[in-house]
Amino acid sequence: MPTWYELREHARTKYTLEDLEDDWFSLIWTYESDRTQKITVRRYEAYEREWIEFRSYVCGGKDMKPRVALRKNDDLDLGALALDDEGDYALIHNALLATLDPDEFAIPLQVIAATADELEHQLTAGDEF
Repeated sequence: MPTWYELREHARTKYTLEDLEDDWFSLIWTYESDRTQKITVRRYEAYEREWIEFRSYVCGGKDMKPRVALRKNDDLDLGALALDDEGDYALIHNALLATLDPDEFAIPLQVIAATADELEHQLTAGDEF
């Protein structure tokens, strides 16, 4: 998928998007347990290239100590925990857009959302998205 617009169109035709903007879109996964998890995919530029970021909320900053987050990062197969501007933890994964193929889009989309939901459930027992 060489361009952002082709990726957005692929996502729009394959998934039900909640939001669709110029540089980002989001969708919500619903699991058999009735839990839901929102994941946002955004386009950005760095190192003179286009990248995409997968981002999914995990918990508030008060719900996990930074040392615990760093230790959890070591166990993650895909993505990393990060604090966002609001002080909440999110699970993120970045990929180079120019070389992204359909599996390199679909797998992180599903894995980041599922892992973020599992961490959210473990840490808070809540379901905020």
